[in-house]
Amino acid sequence: MDRLVYEKQSFPTGMSPNDVARRLGLSVQSVYKYIQDGSINADAVPYGDERITYVISEAAYQEAAKSLKPSEIQRPKKYEYYDSKNDIVLYQKFHSNRIPEARVIRNEEKAWGFYLSNIQQWLPYEEGIRKYALKPAYSIHQPPLDYKGYVELQVPKNEVVFYPFMDYLYEIWGVENIRIREQSDSVLLYIKAGEKPLKTEVFGIADIIPYLINGEMHHEADTLILRSPNRKTSFELPIE
Repeated sequence: MDRLVYEKQSFPTGMSPNDVARRLGLSVQSVYKYIQDGSINADAVPYGDERITYVISEAAYQEAAKSLKPSEIQRPKKYEYYDSKNDIVLYQKFHSNRIPEARVIRNEEKAWGFYLSNIQQWLPYEEGIRKYALKPAYSIHQPPLDYKGYVELQVPKNEVVFYPFMDYLYEIWGVENIRIREQSDSVLLYIKAGEKPLKTEVFGIADIIPYLINGEMHHEADTLILRSPNRKTSFELPIE
């Protein structure tokens, strides 16, 4: 027993791969991949019969965070705003007979959950589904558009149009055609160039054009038209 206690106490201490995945906004599979290729330094410790687990020190975590967290100039990755396990996306609207509106958000530990505006409370995703029977207010999936570049918007979270516009994007454009980066006071949106219906009395194009930072936006015959400032092209060169 003394030997076992000594061995236990001599194990390195720190975070598990699950902890690191949650704090970095990555999948656990990605964290294990980064451990294997050396991008994350981790100590292997025995776990169960002939198994090992990994422990990541705070110093190793800070070093990994510098290289693995996406920079502000990179286009957002899907794991930043979409949880494939539960098929939910940031700021998606849920509701139930008991809760008229709940919004999907992540807390400071990057755990997925709901913000209940009527009681100003955050609760974990599983609790919202089980305790309040929350269900999505719409489907967030649409067929992917052909790639013709992106239009960029930066919408403040405290604007009245913010939630209605996010609901419109998820329901009409689909998570397949948008990318999202959450910032402290605003959300940066990359929307695939294309055309989609815009028939809503909640907001109009005049409400969202002020937040356009790159590209073109037009409203014609109940259609929202987005045009990227970039054009994809190809050309042929001599082999030499």
